[in-house]
Amino acid sequence: MRSVPAPIETVTPLTPCAVCRSGRYVLLEPPQEKAVLSPRTRTLATGLAALVTFAALALAPDAVPAAGQAVWEHLGMRRVNFRLDHDVILAASEGRFRSVRIVVAGGDLELFDVKITFGDGETFSPATRLYFKENSRSRTIDLPGAARIIRRIDFYYRSVPGGGQGKAIVHVYGRR
Repeated sequence: MRSVPAPIETVTPLTPCAVCRSGRYVLLEPPQEKAVLSPRTRTLATGLAALVTFAALALAPDAVPAAGQAVWEHLGMRRVNFRLDHDVILAASEGRFRSVRIVVAGGDLELFDVKITFGDGETFSPATRLYFKENSRSRTIDLPGAARIIRRIDFYYRSVPGGGQGKAIVHVYGRR
């Protein structure tokens, strides 16, 4: 029994095509008309782009780290329970850190004490008595010695009258 060869298919392109190295047909885009901007429009567009870039850098200075600057990593967060005066954040990120920063979002908070427990069990309590307005952050707190593994962060606080009670969230960030 003889097999009948399959008919050869021909492609009649409706749009321009080219054959790529693999032998497949690739559709080519028809030429597009280019918009020509007047010198005044070009100047306005350039100025607007510069303004937007400057505003983005000024409003978020930590978003774009400078060369050689380490990035802040989120170690953990805790919604503050104003019925208590003590909470714990267990570090969610592995690795060694040289400094930490505390960020409070969603409400005001007065922080009396922070105790950082390292991987070897040693503790460090930086001199802190901080008042956080909603959506504010602490200074950079440098850790003693070389880079350290952080296991947990204990913090002691009190609610601030009229400061969004029950809504504050404490975030801790570490820098390697």
